[in-house]
Amino acid sequence: MRRYFTWAGCSVATLAASLACTPAFAQDVSPPTDTQTSALDASIDNDILVTARKRTETVQAIADPISVLTAKTIQNADLRTLQDAVRLTPNLVVLDGLYPGYKTVSFRGFTTLGRDGEFPFAQIIDGVVQPGQMNFQQELVNVQQIEVLRGPQGTLYGGGAIAGAINIVTREPTNDLEGSGTFQWLTGNEKRANVSLTGALIQDKLFFQAGVTAFHRDGLIDNEANPLKADFGKGITSRASIIAKPTEDLRLAATVSTTDSRVGGLWLAVIQDLDSVANPAEDQAGIVRTKLRNYSFKADYTIPDFATFTSITAYSRGRDYTTADGDFSPASINTQNVRFVDKAWSQEFRLTSDADGPFKWNVGFFYQDEKRIEQSSFRSVDQNPLTNPNAFNAINDAKRRYKTTALFGQASYELADGLEFTGGFRYDWERQTFVNNAPGPGEPPFLKQKFSEPQGKASLSYRPMQDLLTYVSYSRGYRKGGFNPRNTQETLQSYQPETADNYEIGFKSTLFDRVVTFNGALFYTNFNGQLLQTSRVLPGVGIFIAISNIEKTRVKGFEAETTVRVAPGFSLSGSIGYSDVNIRRFLPENPTAFRNNRTPQIYGFTSQIGADLDTPLTDDIAIVGHGDLTHRGSVYWDIANELRTGPRTFVNAKLGLRYGAFQLSFVGRNLTNERTPAAVGPNALGNASLASFNDPRQYGVELGVRF
Repeated sequence: MRRYFTWAGCSVATLAASLACTPAFAQDVSPPTDTQTSALDASIDNDILVTARKRTETVQAIADPISVLTAKTIQNADLRTLQDAVRLTPNLVVLDGLYPGYKTVSFRGFTTLGRDGEFPFAQIIDGVVQPGQMNFQQELVNVQQIEVLRGPQGTLYGGGAIAGAINIVTREPTNDLEGSGTFQWLTGNEKRANVSLTGALIQDKLFFQAGVTAFHRDGLIDNEANPLKADFGKGITSRASIIAKPTEDLRLAATVSTTDSRVGGLWLAVIQDLDSVANPAEDQAGIVRTKLRNYSFKADYTIPDFATFTSITAYSRGRDYTTADGDFSPASINTQNVRFVDKAWSQEFRLTSDADGPFKWNVGFFYQDEKRIEQSSFRSVDQNPLTNPNAFNAINDAKRRYKTTALFGQASYELADGLEFTGGFRYDWERQTFVNNAPGPGEPPFLKQKFSEPQGKASLSYRPMQDLLTYVSYSRGYRKGGFNPRNTQETLQSYQPETADNYEIGFKSTLFDRVVTFNGALFYTNFNGQLLQTSRVLPGVGIFIAISNIEKTRVKGFEAETTVRVAPGFSLSGSIGYSDVNIRRFLPENPTAFRNNRTPQIYGFTSQIGADLDTPLTDDIAIVGHGDLTHRGSVYWDIANELRTGPRTFVNAKLGLRYGAFQLSFVGRNLTNERTPAAVGPNALGNASLASFNDPRQYGVELGVRF
């Protein structure tokens, strides 16, 4: 640990942070105005405006740890997806997992739960919660800024925000017709394009914005038993909105987004040593076909001198269909396929007070109805009993339904000059049903359960001087329980909710005539029923992925981040994050087992150093660039803490020349060719584990244009 703190002391700490978070399960605010956009696009601006509490505030005035990535950073750092974006955030790691819609997450002691569980953070786009995990894989289209709020945020964001919330705000349309495009040619025979367009259909009254991103690649990771690369792929993502402002007090927005892709996935290498890199050797290539559709309608009506009433109606449908090898070897023995469908519709009503006066508040109602269908088969390739008397076909056909109802409210009051108290409360009611259409021996065909959980928040902030804010806070988060897809003697039929009580003390500061932004926080989190995922391949039976509860876990940690404006057009940033995760009580019947072990898939230490450059060389030409070095500490992949991956360091860079409306850049990702497991099935084969690995080095050129 001493090495980590020494390393941390030498880091220049991270990205001047901030958040404008629209909540998951209680979301949204209108996108930034043109005035806000100018601040957001500044290379370094200590007055970045955010809307974390449903009103416009500067990031340094909010008593929460927040990171913001502006449109300029997203472009200069070649951030294609949310997974790319969060690499610049302390204590947050997201890896590809088994396929694009299946992520491995480490976030302040919280982790992901496979296909069937919930993410530990909420995802929101322009106020609309994105249900399930599939939506996380979408490419970034028409994005103005990305806002990351850390720590339990259940009061405003709902039961999916136990670790935090990530909010995407798209660009506000303009009266003038504007557009941009970027085109990339990369190793792995990858070609990418991202084009956006916005303008007015009726001046000042009716606007549109539209964007599309597409890619096609052969891939970079060899499959040693199949000519198709393991990470091949092609896909297209689009997003289009119509925004109407019929009166000064009314704003209406209708949005459609789509994703269609066919990519390599569910490829796994059989390994003994996690510090060694192995390519898959599977006779059958893993193929994942994805189709996502999201529709939303949002209305904001301002009641003069009182409040704004907001209504958000949303519907989404996602489908993954996966075919893959079942024995993970060059032999043609077993095969598998999985069909997963996630459909959800939601309705939110919210009333938010205006920004005048010392007392600010919002109250709301949220309802969501989500249905998930999972149909899978794990079977012998040869089903003929004459040639294969041991042939088997394990089938899973299950339907889940989750109905969530919530009431919430939050208020802030300025007790004295520079002293503000914020309190919030939310109550969630959850009804779940599970229908097993292919029950095995002893498995019930139908299950149901109910949960109800309070969530809350209280914080006190004090500004002793203009450029320093200090705060203390308490927040309670909640992640819902659910059902495991199959039940054997080694798995449970259902698992209970996870709750977390988080205590935090922090500060935000600007120094040296606003040249330096420096923020930090200490946090302590108590888990009850922390959720844990395990996987096992039972020969002749099938693959079992189960979620269970750890009775008590504790997390102690810290974060620090800074941005330094070295000169006009040149800035440095850095961050460090540390999460000490310990199991305190494992199970009621075996409380001392694995005591003081780290929860699997949690990175204890993260850090990042970055540089941004945008400097004119002549009146017409400017040099533009971004580089970042990110470091991740060791991680355990099993609860016994026997399978470990050591520290890894990654380097990414983009450097180019801008001439008028055109920009030509060199792009490099993972330039040191650092390889590390992205998903691990610890001891899944008994004496061996299964693992997939991150992408190797990739580089190429990009041409950008604005019009």
